[in-house]
Amino acid sequence: MIRLTRPDADAIATALRGFDPAFSYAEVGATASPEALASLARGYVVDRRRFPLGTGREVFERARLALFDWRHFEIPWLSLEGAGAPVHADQIVATLTRVFGLWFLNPCRVVDRVDPPGEAQAVSFAYGTLQGHVAAGEERFSVRLDPATGVVELEILAFSRPAQWWTRAGRPFMRRVQGRFGFAAGAALARACRRLGAN
Repeated sequence: MIRLTRPDADAIATALRGFDPAFSYAEVGATASPEALASLARGYVVDRRRFPLGTGREVFERARLALFDWRHFEIPWLSLEGAGAPVHADQIVATLTRVFGLWFLNPCRVVDRVDPPGEAQAVSFAYGTLQGHVAAGEERFSVRLDPATGVVELEILAFSRPAQWWTRAGRPFMRRVQGRFGFAAGAALARACRRLGAN
């Protein structure tokens, strides 16, 4: 969905209800499988970024809560729509951004949520693009606790390729925006962990 003006809440809600829930790429779930990731179709770019969040079990548990509450999307230049509930499989959300004076509503659907019971050392979820997104692919957000060092980090693993002719033409710019989002998400989750620790 592309608009000249920012869509209001009703327009966004209507768009979220109208998105086709079918993923716009064939390799659904590949971010959970090293083998699948290694055999992606030609044209995909794989990104893996890691961001330290602190140390210790308490930090891990705060990061886990923040991750599944979408807190890493608390980014000034981006609005996450449809995330009124914690992360769950098949949830449809969309990011709203303004680029070159145009508003883009990019839909995604949650692929899975990995949240083992007990004292887990890693949790994650992935979401994948739907038709209408400027890209095609999948992104997994993982929080890990290193049992040897106690270091807690956010990992963002993604594969993507342009889904529209104009994003293919502007691929270098799209890559810059993707990189900017990664760093902003890491900083947002770190802030959320600190705020949860202060309460």
